[in-house]
Amino acid sequence: MYKDQNDENFLARWINGELSKEELEDFKNHPDYKTYQKIKVATDALDTRAFDEEAALRSIKSKKEKPVKKLNPIVKWYPYVAVAASLAILFALLFFNPTETFETSYGEKLTVTLPDGSEMILNATSKASFNADNWNENRVVDLSGEAYFKVKKGSKFTVETENGQVWVLGTQFTVQSLNDFFEVSCFEGKVRVEDAKHKRILTQGMAYRTINTNSEDWTFEEEEPTWIDNTTSLRSVPFTFVIKKLEQQYGITVNTTAVNINKTYTGTFPNTDKEVALNTVFSTLGVAYSISEDGKTVILEK
Repeated sequence: MYKDQNDENFLARWINGELSKEELEDFKNHPDYKTYQKIKVATDALDTRAFDEEAALRSIKSKKEKPVKKLNPIVKWYPYVAVAASLAILFALLFFNPTETFETSYGEKLTVTLPDGSEMILNATSKASFNADNWNENRVVDLSGEAYFKVKKGSKFTVETENGQVWVLGTQFTVQSLNDFFEVSCFEGKVRVEDAKHKRILTQGMAYRTINTNSEDWTFEEEEPTWIDNTTSLRSVPFTFVIKKLEQQYGITVNTTAVNINKTYTGTFPNTDKEVALNTVFSTLGVAYSISEDGKTVILEK
């Protein structure tokens, strides 16, 4: 598992393609992975092909009469030099352009002040990163999960997710990106949203989302997201999504093997009372459930 960005042995093994499948998948979730990958691509372009020392020696002998002393070839070390050079570049990049990363666990919220004075509030099991030292040149926040942004008037920056981007100017909005789910709600001002297939300009009270390949626009009246006050509000979301939200808030695992998951859910549940939350959601969906003795697993029943 990738734990230390300065773990030289780990980075060397990654560059040489020696990581296990699990290590590689974990590394890809690291906020600096994209930067490492760009440098690796450049490193891979170096010509490190094996050098035929014997052929070169024969060529030299054929052109010179005096004996030629065979030298210990140093070209064999090219691949290792390439690895060492790329590691030096990686470390220098991290030293001079540090990325700040913030992450929440189950049921947590975290308030972060961005370099321009704007405020970002992360919901449970979310992660965000940005380069504070290079903020004026690269105003980008990388987000996985859900966050509420209160942007300082006159400030501009971009929120990037795996499902789409949001460009902002002095506004308040939420962004949520999880697997194939992407949703943006504008509470004040204006934001521009773009995903793989659509572009939108949202103003106060407007929302947009995509689930898989389906997109939807709607309006709302709330002045801020309900989860700020510890209540999750969901509108026509897939069964699997409401399950994920419960798991994020309470650190549980929900076993859905025995039930039909082709349902949608509209409603709210509290983020501070697990029993009430489970009763609220599953009574609405008409699904019975039981809880394991350790309280960590919820088994849905027919």
